[in-house]
Amino acid sequence: MNFHKLFLIIKREYITRLKSKTFIISTIIAPIFILAMFLVPILMSNWDTGSTQQIVIVDKSGNVAKHLAKINPQRYINEHFANVDTLRKEVIKGQISGFIVITPQVLNGTAQPELVYSGNGGIALTQSINNDIESAIHDALLSQANITQNIKNIMERSVTLQTKKLTKNGEEKQNTDMLFVVGYIMAIGIYMAMFIYGSLIMRGVIEEKTSRIIEIMASSAQPFELLLGKVLGVGALGATQFLIWVVTISGITSFGAPLIYSFMGHTETAATVAQATQSPQLAMQMPTISASLWIFFIIFFVFGYLMYSALFAAVGSAADSETDVQQLTFPITIPIILPIMFLTNVTANPGSTFAVITSMIPLFSPILMIARMAVSSVPLWQSIGSVVLMSLTFVGLMWVSSRVYRVGILMYGKKPSFKEIAKWIRYN
Repeated sequence: MNFHKLFLIIKREYITRLKSKTFIISTIIAPIFILAMFLVPILMSNWDTGSTQQIVIVDKSGNVAKHLAKINPQRYINEHFANVDTLRKEVIKGQISGFIVITPQVLNGTAQPELVYSGNGGIALTQSINNDIESAIHDALLSQANITQNIKNIMERSVTLQTKKLTKNGEEKQNTDMLFVVGYIMAIGIYMAMFIYGSLIMRGVIEEKTSRIIEIMASSAQPFELLLGKVLGVGALGATQFLIWVVTISGITSFGAPLIYSFMGHTETAATVAQATQSPQLAMQMPTISASLWIFFIIFFVFGYLMYSALFAAVGSAADSETDVQQLTFPITIPIILPIMFLTNVTANPGSTFAVITSMIPLFSPILMIARMAVSSVPLWQSIGSVVLMSLTFVGLMWVSSRVYRVGILMYGKKPSFKEIAKWIRYN
């Protein structure tokens, strides 16, 4: 293998795609999308629409409306003697949002409260009202039973289980529940990278093949050098894009809160906001991610990309257009999708035989092993063993893909079957 030619191929793939509009646009759009996901829910929750859902309470029991008024005095209006027919007309005219009839039978459990409303507000409104009424009826029954406030406080007290993971070094790590979220995010990130960058390589091979550029390149370099250069070049491009995203998103999360407070007209300074973000309530929600987990995430990210990129490149070389690749990509997409289907079971019981076996399968390891490592302590022999198996699998896939690639890039006019592709592998 000529390393100088390999470097030139890598450089060409990297520089050409780095200057493309697709790369520039996707690099810009992704952080904007993240920022939108960060801003929109906060802005929507603080959006003042100028309208308040007013619900009239026809409380024939005489005990529930006052408790509802304590919960939300702007929403609930107590009109004990209101006429139901009149209220229906007001709802139709839009003068009120709706009304609720509460009879004495509601308190003794033989009937249910009834809401009649215009339909505006959707399921969010009905669920909110249901929760309020349930709480108000609960308080009304406690008041009728002459329960003291101390006993009420005991009954309303909530308990949250705090989890700690004890390591072999005797250290206790908190927020283990949030590590499930970390494992899912890392696994989904690798899953998306394998699809996105693998498809990018496949489309690149098809474009070069249809434009006959590949024939010129094949005359000056070996098929293995072309394939490896393409995989490494696009991989370097993906690493560059990923690094830009990490830096940008880190900046968004660091300065996002002060910007939001400033945009919303709050007077808190950046230091005040930063201090607020260090509160125990927020700290309890943020897990500590070890350096070893980040290292293994990068390793699995790289090997996942390398293995599937080799396969996608082989598929691209066997097709004449993107419409021809659907049948050929089916065997590749199955081992990418299956780990996602197994992800819930693996993270729920990371030490099970099923989790261990599936995470050791090289094509599944990039997604499942990193998820297991995030939520539990995986034996070192399993994590190292999966890396070794992925390395060997990558070498094998590169050999197979290069043999398909050397024939496929020069084949035109016919979509090959899997039987024909198997023959290409056996050609000398």
